[in-house]
Amino acid sequence: MKAKYESMYIVSPVLSADEVDKEQEKVLKVIDDFEGELIKTDNWGKKNLAYEIQKHKEGYYLINYFNMDTQQIKELERHYRINESIIRYNILKLEELE
Repeated sequence: MKAKYESMYIVSPVLSADEVDKEQEKVLKVIDDFEGELIKTDNWGKKNLAYEIQKHKEGYYLINYFNMDTQQIKELERHYRINESIIRYNILKLEELE
């Protein structure tokens, strides 16, 4: 069963803008490989963090909205965990109000 998700992740500030775009492409490929459907992407750019994460005071914020099978969402979470360029992430299941 597919559900709607919002996923925000923070990429290390030591990367260039091109490298951040490549990281985003990797995330979108994982979503696509597991039959997810991208709805929208927001790139907030480099922002200050509320507190230090892995000795970084800033990071690149990216948010993806997508539909994905609830059983496959673990693969996206696995990608986030093993990717050293991603310093923080979250995945939220969104409720539809209709």
